[in-house]
Amino acid sequence: MSIELILLLCTGYLLGSISFAVVFSKLGKLPDPRSFGSGNPGASNMLRLGGRPLALATLLGDLGKGALAVWLASLWLPGPAALGWVGLAAVCGHILPVFHRLQGGKGVATAGGVLLMLSWPAALVAAVLWLGIFAWQRIASLASLAACLGLVPWLAWLRPELLLPCGLMLALIMLRHRLNIGRLLDGSENHFKR
Repeated sequence: MSIELILLLCTGYLLGSISFAVVFSKLGKLPDPRSFGSGNPGASNMLRLGGRPLALATLLGDLGKGALAVWLASLWLPGPAALGWVGLAAVCGHILPVFHRLQGGKGVATAGGVLLMLSWPAALVAAVLWLGIFAWQRIASLASLAACLGLVPWLAWLRPELLLPCGLMLALIMLRHRLNIGRLLDGSENHFKR
């Protein structure tokens, strides 16, 4: 493993560790999103907490940090697989942020930014799956899980060089949704109003 890769993995993790939901909540003098609603510092919970402007700002921030980590890595590292590992580091930072007592989000938007830089068609597939399932059921966690599951065969078929780092990234996101899966199975998961 090269020193460049190690430094870029650390950079990706540190970028991922910036929780825009927490930052924007503090700036707006709102409750900590980790103690409100779903307890998740992400765009969906920010929609409940601060409305559409803060939710959109959180979404763009979380997307942006994933994209920035991969873009920075692309300046030094050859090959998409190495970039995928840096993207995975950014998602790990979002899930276990060193700046926020390791209390992070689910990693969906950050993974979206990573995918956007690694393979925009993969990001498009994920976005279409997410939006389609969300429009149908109005459940963000179900939409996220469907997007993760739908991406695996797509990556295996068209971008096999990204399958290992991105597969691990998707598995982490699904693991972070384990409580949501339980609520989906018993019918108690949160819905957004139509």
